[in-house]
Amino acid sequence: MNKSQIAAVILVLLAGAGLTWLVLRNAKPAAIGGGEATAAEAAKALHGGRLLSEGNFATEVTIFERGVPPEFRVFFYDKNKPINPAEVQLTIELHRFGGRVDTISFAKREDYLLGDQEIVEPHSFDVKVIAERSGKTYRWEYDSYEGRTTLTPEAVKNSGIVIETAGPAKIKTSIKVNGRILPNEDRMTHVIPRYPGIVKQVRKRLGDAVAKDEVVAVVESNESLQSYEVKSSIAGTVIQKNITQGEFVKEGESIYTVADLGTVWVDLNVHRKDFDKLKIGQAVTIFAGKGTANAPGTVSYISPFGAEDTQTMLARVELSNPRGRWRPGLFVSGEIIVEEATVPLAVKASAVQTFRDWEVVFMQDGNVFEIAILKVGRRDAEWVEVVSGLNPGQKYVADNSFVIKADIGKSGATHDH
Repeated sequence: MNKSQIAAVILVLLAGAGLTWLVLRNAKPAAIGGGEATAAEAAKALHGGRLLSEGNFATEVTIFERGVPPEFRVFFYDKNKPINPAEVQLTIELHRFGGRVDTISFAKREDYLLGDQEIVEPHSFDVKVIAERSGKTYRWEYDSYEGRTTLTPEAVKNSGIVIETAGPAKIKTSIKVNGRILPNEDRMTHVIPRYPGIVKQVRKRLGDAVAKDEVVAVVESNESLQSYEVKSSIAGTVIQKNITQGEFVKEGESIYTVADLGTVWVDLNVHRKDFDKLKIGQAVTIFAGKGTANAPGTVSYISPFGAEDTQTMLARVELSNPRGRWRPGLFVSGEIIVEEATVPLAVKASAVQTFRDWEVVFMQDGNVFEIAILKVGRRDAEWVEVVSGLNPGQKYVADNSFVIKADIGKSGATHDH
């Protein structure tokens, strides 16, 4: 390499170094006593942090989180050169959503000052930096938002967003089951002629209604050759018919089965892993499918035997059926409530969204909405228990929360240090 080439390389290196320090030199200071950081001050600095400066003194604020919980590491410069961080006393205040303020103190570590507490997520706050050096106080302010957006009241109304207040709720633990509707065998009778003989009249067909003591057939006795009436002992519906005019009926043979369908049984099949959760009296909801209203009931019987072929156990619910809409033979599904507990803090299940790797809800304060990162516990179809991450009494978006999530994604309010 000749002298001209060497000189060119040196000029390039000096130019690059000068450009770096030009950022430091030209970052505009905020006024002592408070002020907002300018766009130049927000530029990324030597350690990838936020650069704040006044005169020859510059501060670089970083949040370090590689292999450790997020922490503040702050570097200092004077006349474009790093200085001993022990020369500076530093305090940072994080003003968070809802009025919470985290005050961070610092101690020297290697070539930076280290904050004394974890910077908990979300990293969304208004920042106040107060540095003292050689008897002079420097103050800077800037904002750093994550998972936050602002909507007008009109936009909230037009989006169908519903605001609720976090508080106690009843969480129900349930198991899902399938089953079938059957006649209530306790309200069913088999109609049996008293004497064997020839069937002379058949008065009822399958599905016909029957009154108590109504004649359903006439049989001619095989012994006396006299005809006699066969009656139903209960009112109900013919659910089985085993009689034809002119045929011979044997002694003890059932010619009709009549059931009172004002109530029916729902026999539910419970998997063996859930056997120990069942108790008589537990609340059940029966679902017949689209177009049919659900029905509430309780567990009235638990079989002491299991089904060998399916390895399930029977749990029975007796349903009122005054309009006859629960028809024997139809398949249904059910939900058995095996536990119901009141929790001190819960949110609507419809409120919970995912944001990065978190489960969140969107808190509301006036026109401002921001994520609250939740640690959740028990949940059911309606409620989610909040173990941490939200305070009682906090207003949050209960319905149409996806609108807030979409707006945050559009605004780019993401994780950025």
